[in-house]
Amino acid sequence: MDSNHNNKRGITEMKGLPASFSPIQLHNRLNRAVWIGFKRAEQDGRELVFLCGGSDGAAQVSKNFETFAGQIVREFRLNPAEVDFVELRSDGDHHQWYRWHAQWVGSAPMECRVEEVAGESGRRYLDQALSRSVEAA
Repeated sequence: MDSNHNNKRGITEMKGLPASFSPIQLHNRLNRAVWIGFKRAEQDGRELVFLCGGSDGAAQVSKNFETFAGQIVREFRLNPAEVDFVELRSDGDHHQWYRWHAQWVGSAPMECRVEEVAGESGRRYLDQALSRSVEAA
C-alpha cells in the first residue's frame, strides 16, 4: 500500500471531529502518527488555534498538548506569544471548550495547564471565532 492510501484511510477513519475542523496529522507523545481536528481563526487581533482529538484515544489533546502545540507552532511558524490554543471536547450533541496555557521556551511549551471555558460569553466568543477561519497555508 502506498502512503497516500494510508493517509486517506486515516482521514476517513477519524470519528468525532466536527465538520468545521480540518484533519491534520501530528505525532503524539509516543511518536505515533495520529489525526486530530484543526482550525485556525482570528478574533479581536488574536490568532486562535482550535484542536479536537475526536474519539481516537491516541489523539487525545489532554495527554498530548505539549507535543501537538510544539509541532503546530513550528509547522505554521507561529509566534506562541500571539496564539491562543483552544480545545473542543464533544460527546454527542454536547461540547465543551478548554483553553490551554503554557510557558514557552522558543517553540517548546512547558508547564502546560488547561482551564474549562465555563462562562456563556466565553463560549459564545469561541463559537463565533470558530465560524471565521484563516487559511492554513
